Amino acid sequence: MNSKFVINNTIRFVLLIAVQIMLLNELPLGRAYIMIYPLAILLLPVFTPRIVVVVLAFFTGLIIDIFSNGGGLHTAALTVVGYSRSYILDTFQPRSGWDKLDVPSLSKQGFFCYFYYTLILFSIHHFVYFFLEVFSFANFFSTIFRVIFSLSGSLLLVWMISFFFKRNTRE
Repeated sequence: MNSKFVINNTIRFVLLIAVQIMLLNELPLGRAYIMIYPLAILLLPVFTPRIVVVVLAFFTGLIIDIFSNGGGLHTAALTVVGYSRSYILDTFQPRSGWDKLDVPSLSKQGFFCYFYYTLILFSIHHFVYFFLEVFSFANFFSTIFRVIFSLSGSLLLVWMISFFFKRNTRE
């Protein structure tokens, strides 16, 4: 791994967490809660060992919890995403397979694979987060509504970011 690759990934990781903490946590959106910080875990290099991804997810969630008084909700949800990530990556890999330093992205996976990759992992994150927050099925439909509304806003922002930073590749 070259130092430019490590620096780029570190900067992206820190920026996503900073935007979540300083901007998105402060937006008054009523029942919706826009969360883009799971993208930091989703965009780690493909062949990052699962234990490293889970540990990074745990500490990333812990940082978000500390700054947003989450009580462990972000940590739990992001740790589940970190564990699930490699299974989903195996399902939505490009036809040519993954190279050693590949990062899951719109330009590498293509629109549909990247769309489903982010949709599934963000859905897992949001379901775990909101159902742990309520910790009951008593308000099931209200919680589902919050999940869908927050998931829609989060994914819209994530896909806009992905399109903005899409690289043109010629293969």
